[in-house]
Amino acid sequence: MEIFTLNIKFPYDEEETPWSKTIEVKEDFTLRELHKYIQEIVDFDDDHLYEFYLGRNPRNKSHTLSKSTALNEIYLLNGLKLYYLFDFGDSWLFEVRKSRKKKMLVKKIKYPSLVESLGVNPEQYPEYEC
Repeated sequence: MEIFTLNIKFPYDEEETPWSKTIEVKEDFTLRELHKYIQEIVDFDDDHLYEFYLGRNPRNKSHTLSKSTALNEIYLLNGLKLYYLFDFGDSWLFEVRKSRKKKMLVKKIKYPSLVESLGVNPEQYPEYEC
Protein backbone atom coordinates (compact mmCIF):
# COMPACT_ATOMS: atom_id res chain seq x y z
CA MET A 1 0.00 0.00 0.00
CA GLU A 2 1.27 3.46 -0.88
CA ILE A 3 1.66 6.17 1.74
CA PHE A 4 0.85 9.75 0.77
CA THR A 5 2.84 12.61 2.25
CA LEU A 6 0.57 15.65 2.45
CA ASN A 7 1.52 19.23 3.21
CA ILE A 8 -1.30 21.30 4.69
CA LYS A 9 -1.03 25.09 4.76
CA PHE A 10 -3.01 28.30 4.40
CA PRO A 11 -2.97 29.47 0.76
CA TYR A 12 -3.31 33.10 1.86
CA ASP A 13 -1.36 33.55 5.08
CA GLU A 14 -1.38 37.11 6.38
CA GLU A 15 0.90 36.27 9.30
CA GLU A 16 4.66 36.78 9.09
CA THR A 17 5.32 33.32 10.49
CA PRO A 18 4.45 30.56 8.02
CA TRP A 19 2.26 27.70 9.23
CA SER A 20 2.13 24.18 7.82
CA LYS A 21 1.71 20.56 8.84
CA THR A 22 3.16 17.60 6.98
CA ILE A 23 1.40 14.29 7.50
CA GLU A 24 1.62 10.76 6.17
CA VAL A 25 -1.57 8.80 5.48
CA LYS A 26 -2.54 5.60 3.72
CA GLU A 27 -3.62 6.07 0.12
CA ASP A 28 -7.19 4.94 0.90
CA PHE A 29 -7.62 7.63 3.63
CA THR A 30 -11.01 9.30 3.05
CA LEU A 31 -11.75 13.01 3.11
CA ARG A 32 -13.88 12.49 6.23
CA GLU A 33 -10.86 10.93 7.96
CA LEU A 34 -8.63 13.74 6.69
CA HIS A 35 -11.06 16.32 8.10
CA LYS A 36 -10.97 14.63 11.53
CA TYR A 37 -7.17 14.45 11.51
CA ILE A 38 -6.73 18.09 10.46
CA GLN A 39 -9.11 19.08 13.27
CA GLU A 40 -6.92 17.12 15.69
CA ILE A 41 -3.55 18.52 14.59
CA VAL A 42 -4.82 22.11 14.37
CA ASP A 43 -6.63 21.73 17.71
CA PHE A 44 -9.96 23.09 16.47
CA ASP A 45 -13.37 22.19 17.83
CA ASP A 46 -15.14 20.10 15.19
CA ASP A 47 -18.31 22.20 15.42
CA HIS A 48 -18.87 23.61 11.93
CA LEU A 49 -19.63 22.45 8.41
CA TYR A 50 -16.78 21.74 6.00
CA GLU A 51 -16.12 20.79 2.43
CA PHE A 52 -13.28 19.64 0.22
CA TYR A 53 -13.02 20.88 -3.33
CA LEU A 54 -10.68 20.86 -6.30
CA GLY A 55 -9.60 23.94 -8.19
CA ARG A 56 -6.73 25.63 -9.98
CA ASN A 57 -6.61 28.16 -7.11
CA PRO A 58 -8.68 28.73 -3.95
CA ARG A 59 -11.19 30.94 -5.74
CA ASN A 60 -11.71 28.58 -8.66
CA LYS A 61 -13.90 25.76 -7.35
CA SER A 62 -14.08 23.10 -10.07
CA HIS A 63 -15.44 20.09 -8.16
CA THR A 64 -16.86 19.66 -4.65
CA LEU A 65 -15.95 16.21 -3.36
CA SER A 66 -17.88 13.65 -1.35
CA LYS A 67 -16.60 13.09 2.18
CA SER A 68 -16.30 9.37 1.40
CA THR A 69 -13.84 10.00 -1.46
CA ALA A 70 -10.44 8.34 -0.91
CA LEU A 71 -7.24 10.29 -1.51
CA ASN A 72 -6.04 7.82 -4.15
CA GLU A 73 -9.12 8.76 -6.21
CA ILE A 74 -8.31 12.48 -6.01
CA TYR A 75 -4.63 12.46 -6.77
CA LEU A 76 -5.17 10.72 -10.08
CA LEU A 77 -6.34 14.08 -11.41
CA ASN A 78 -3.69 16.44 -12.76
CA GLY A 79 -3.66 20.22 -12.75
CA LEU A 80 -6.03 20.74 -9.83
CA LYS A 81 -5.29 21.43 -6.17
CA LEU A 82 -7.20 20.10 -3.16
CA TYR A 83 -8.71 22.63 -0.75
CA TYR A 84 -10.34 22.10 2.65
CA LEU A 85 -12.77 24.78 3.79
CA PHE A 86 -13.84 24.60 7.44
CA ASP A 87 -16.45 26.88 9.06
CA PHE A 88 -18.25 28.70 6.26
CA GLY A 89 -18.59 31.81 8.47
CA ASP A 90 -14.94 32.25 9.46
CA SER A 91 -13.72 30.48 6.28
CA TRP A 92 -10.68 28.59 7.49
CA LEU A 93 -9.21 27.60 4.12
CA PHE A 94 -6.40 25.05 3.88
CA GLU A 95 -4.52 23.84 0.80
CA VAL A 96 -3.55 20.15 0.79
CA ARG A 97 -0.64 19.21 -1.48
CA LYS A 98 0.66 15.71 -2.08
CA SER A 99 4.38 15.06 -2.38
CA ARG A 100 5.48 13.39 -5.60
CA LYS A 101 7.93 11.19 -3.70
CA LYS A 102 6.58 7.63 -3.48
CA LYS A 103 6.57 5.88 -0.11
CA MET A 104 5.36 2.46 0.85
CA LEU A 105 3.68 1.33 4.07
CA VAL A 106 6.01 0.70 7.01
CA LYS A 107 4.38 -1.73 9.43
CA LYS A 108 6.06 -0.18 12.51
CA ILE A 109 4.49 3.24 11.84
CA LYS A 110 0.95 4.11 12.93
CA TYR A 111 -0.90 6.10 10.25
CA PRO A 112 -1.98 8.85 10.07
CA SER A 113 1.25 10.36 11.30
CA LEU A 114 2.33 13.97 11.82
CA VAL A 115 5.88 14.18 10.47
CA GLU A 116 6.54 17.93 10.50
CA SER A 117 4.98 20.98 12.11
CA LEU A 118 5.90 24.57 11.29
CA GLY A 119 4.54 27.61 13.12
CA VAL A 120 1.99 28.04 15.87
CA ASN A 121 -1.55 26.74 15.40
CA PRO A 122 -4.12 29.46 14.70
CA GLU A 123 -6.73 30.17 17.36
CA GLN A 124 -10.17 29.06 16.22
CA TYR A 125 -11.89 31.50 18.57
CA PRO A 126 -9.41 34.27 19.38
CA GLU A 127 -10.21 36.64 22.20
CA TYR A 128 -10.34 40.12 20.70
CA GLU A 129 -9.51 43.17 22.78
CA CYS A 130 -12.46 45.52 23.25
